[in-house]
Amino acid sequence: MKWKQKTVNNDRCIVSDCGQYQISKFTCGGVDLFLIYHGGHEIGEARDGNEARRIAEQHKAKGVA
Repeated sequence: MKWKQKTVNNDRCIVSDCGQYQISKFTCGGVDLFLIYHGGHEIGEARDGNEARRIAEQHKAKGVA
């Protein structure tokens, strides 16, 4: 899956090429948290961007709706 930066309202967010997945990065106290969304519903969280992308790709591979 390819990813591109979402340019509307949030420079800390990427969207998948299919447009169904989004990863948002939040930082609090110097600690990063990545939230993964599918169709507007949170499907997971990760501590780094690579792990977040893996979660989204595994979700897509399972064909979870």
